Amino acid sequence: MEILIVRHGQAVDDAPGLGDGGRWLTARGRKLTRRVARWLSKRKERRPVAIWTSQLVRAVQTAEILAEAAGLTEVSVAAELSPGLDPTALIRLLSLHGDAGPLVLVGHEPLLSALITALLGHANWSGVVSGGKAEPRPKLKKSGIVALVWDQRAPAQLHFVLDPKEMKLGMSSRGMTISSSTRKRAAKTKHDVSRGSDFSDEP
Repeated sequence: MEILIVRHGQAVDDAPGLGDGGRWLTARGRKLTRRVARWLSKRKERRPVAIWTSQLVRAVQTAEILAEAAGLTEVSVAAELSPGLDPTALIRLLSLHGDAGPLVLVGHEPLLSALITALLGHANWSGVVSGGKAEPRPKLKKSGIVALVWDQRAPAQLHFVLDPKEMKLGMSSRGMTISSSTRKRAAKTKHDVSRGSDFSDEP
């Protein structure tokens, strides 16, 4: 099973009267998410077949942008993707999902990093996202993707890490093109990495 783990796009800081759950995507958040969505749509036979999202507005809007590009007519809200949870229930839900094709999960930090850590079987995944540089609490970038391949019987395998800010450098549907500095860092490890500098604590 290929799992595409996506953090929601950038959202407004405050939504008066609506609370945290009502915060919507900014224009920049929509732009970067559309960039990612266009790339995913070019994967042809590997386009997402289903999208699960948390119930928060910023996540649902992110999921809807991805769904439109993938030719999907709906997204599914999964309570297991709600912010503040641990990944146990989500992993249980994933284990019940068949391998019909790539599955997208749209959610929040720190749940998504905890999920990635649990599926990879690592103490943390800092080596995956930072070329081996120590980073005890790595975070997935907004609108970014970590793709894993998981057969449910063994630790997942890292497929790719995608930073939407680096996509302007040019990407094919088969992989990533990353900056020369990032490439040099990546060459020191066995991991395919793409890293940006804006890792917000906001879920």
